[in-house]
Amino acid sequence: MKLLDVLILIPLLWGAVNGYRKGLLIEIIGVVGFVVAMIVGFKFLGLGMEILAPHLSATLARRILPYIGFSVIFFPTIFLLNQFGYSIRRSLRYTILGTFDSLAGAVVGIFTWVFGTSVFFWLLSTIGVKIPAHRTEGTYLFPLIVPVAPTVITAAVNWMPAGSQLIRDWKQEYLGWHQNQTPNPVGIVPQQHDSFPPA
Repeated sequence: MKLLDVLILIPLLWGAVNGYRKGLLIEIIGVVGFVVAMIVGFKFLGLGMEILAPHLSATLARRILPYIGFSVIFFPTIFLLNQFGYSIRRSLRYTILGTFDSLAGAVVGIFTWVFGTSVFFWLLSTIGVKIPAHRTEGTYLFPLIVPVAPTVITAAVNWMPAGSQLIRDWKQEYLGWHQNQTPNPVGIVPQQHDSFPPA
């Protein structure tokens, strides 16, 4: 095993230990919680803005209220889902399911760092940084790690149109209304269309 393999193996071992400690349930809830929080944040953005609007000036509200309103819903949702996951994790810790949860969490932790390491090498290649050939020849882990991120990203791109439909709908529903009802904060004059005649 060459030095490059050793350097790759270190974060993989860390991912295994960390994943074993957290367990599969927490790893999955972390991912699912992020997705759910995104959906809930967009769905209830208006509610968050209504709560914050009386406490902000008009100029400040136009610039940052959508972001703050989203954050007010997004981060508490992630926190509550993670707390729910940890409570279940504690109840499973000393059962056979707890052992499986820990082992599966280690596998997920390894994959997480495999993906992150692959992204790192991918970025190096993108910016033109090349690892000397004598460092990569005869390695075991390097040729297995490098293609992981490009493969996963390529697959994700195929899912992206369907996954981003909610965001597009939100932009059309909220941002279109927002631009028509409030002054443009950056001074860009929108083009006039036949379906939206000037007042």
